[in-house]
Amino acid sequence: MPEIPISSDQPADVPTFRCIVYVWKTDSGTAARVMNLDGIECTAASERDALSKIVPAFKKRLGELVQSGEEIQWTKPPPLADGQQKRFIPVHL
Repeated sequence: MPEIPISSDQPADVPTFRCIVYVWKTDSGTAARVMNLDGIECTAASERDALSKIVPAFKKRLGELVQSGEEIQWTKPPPLADGQQKRFIPVHL
């Protein structure tokens, strides 16, 4: 049986970023907003659906910034508002 290589001489250089998302309930479901990078938010029927929308949007935006060489303008998340919960999501490009 042939062997499958499980390591290499060079470690993979895969950038990882921390996506900080605040989620909260709305009348129509769940809202989510990335709090450490401006301009990414969504609403969905459930938290799971909201996160499955927001993570690809975060990844796409970061990919564009990294590829263009533009500096990423990280923002400091504000304190949680009533009813909000914080989620930390590691994202690989």
